[in-house]
Amino acid sequence: MQAKQTLLTQALKYENLSASALAKLTGLSQPTVSRTLQKMPVRKLGAGRNTVFALLASETPIPLYQVSANGRILPLAELYLQPEGRSLLIFPSGQYQTYEGLPFFIYDTLPTGFLGNIHLKSITPKDPQLTHKSQDWSDTQILHYLTHYGHDLAGNLIFGTAMAEAAAQSSFASVQRSSYPELVNNLQHSPNPLGSSIAGEQPKFTVFNGHHHLIIKYSPPFSANNPVAVRHQDLLVCEHLALQTLNAHNIPATQSTLHQDDRFYLELVRFDRIGQQGRKGIVSLKYLDAEFTGLNGDWIEIAKALHHQTLIDDHARFLTEVAYTFGKYIANSDMHNGNFSFFLDEINLTQPTPIYDMLPMAYMPVQGELRNPDFTPPRFINVSIQAQNLAKKMAIHFWQQVEQSPLISPEMKNLLTQQAIRAKIQAF
Repeated sequence: MQAKQTLLTQALKYENLSASALAKLTGLSQPTVSRTLQKMPVRKLGAGRNTVFALLASETPIPLYQVSANGRILPLAELYLQPEGRSLLIFPSGQYQTYEGLPFFIYDTLPTGFLGNIHLKSITPKDPQLTHKSQDWSDTQILHYLTHYGHDLAGNLIFGTAMAEAAAQSSFASVQRSSYPELVNNLQHSPNPLGSSIAGEQPKFTVFNGHHHLIIKYSPPFSANNPVAVRHQDLLVCEHLALQTLNAHNIPATQSTLHQDDRFYLELVRFDRIGQQGRKGIVSLKYLDAEFTGLNGDWIEIAKALHHQTLIDDHARFLTEVAYTFGKYIANSDMHNGNFSFFLDEINLTQPTPIYDMLPMAYMPVQGELRNPDFTPPRFINVSIQAQNLAKKMAIHFWQQVEQSPLISPEMKNLLTQQAIRAKIQAF
């Protein structure tokens, strides 16, 4: 019996197979295959002629839950680990999905960026299983993090019953704007995590204001004698204007509000949260590319490939084209694939999330030094005429808003509006 199990284990090591395929590969009869499988850590998947057998690395699954729009925590699937780093999701309906590694939508939930680093510094001294760089974690470390610290992840997924119970008991105190300076001071002097880990390197924190969960980006303190601080303030205003421009032209973008106190604060409504407890699933283009296309290209190339595979519809592709082209026309030099996302319905793609992180990043200071590049709008972007025309219209509107805004410094206004005139001449 042991020899037969060894044969079947080797056959099932890299893929899930039917009984007939196993018999052919091993030379065993199908009745022998069936009897032997009953004594092995396998799960039977599918039905009828589509039945296959999955070898499990562990027979104990990780329960996967999702938080609904009204805050209910509902079972979604069971996550099983398989040999060679593979994984398997089995849904209550009996349907299943296999992955060569962990499910692709997991990776957007890991702590990265400014807030992620703060979060990890608070837990790694007490947890030797984790290191400071989540991008270097093994699958074992990823699952350890998710099942021990994942009650308030980005998106709507929860891994493990303990985290589901923690999420069910969580509440969010209402934070007022008057508390922002104190929160920033606490982050800078005695860092502690504030809410779920939102990616991105810009200084920020998250709060619940009694109505919405917010991401709060902030500038350095006001100082007319510090050109780098002034530039950061200018760019927060530019981000607000860019998001307003998109929304004004019916391209969904993150809802934003500016607040002035000891510094500029940009309040961004989280689109993965609804009210106090509701959530929505999300996945970035970065991990969609890794799972489905492997292009490592730009937003347009990946959206085209996803559309070709019928994973997204015509409207989703159009929104992606418009957002990317608009970004190119406003000097957004940081449109990496983590900066565009789609909503998930369970594990199925729907429409793009509201646009976020849209601003003239070409002018962001680097290591305390100002950057004033000579912006030249691209002469060609491989998108539809309809997408290009709308993006051009929005870019003109954006530059006009920059020119008219009393919140943008004369230095930045002069720099950007001079180049906006060139953009209008060359691009329109």
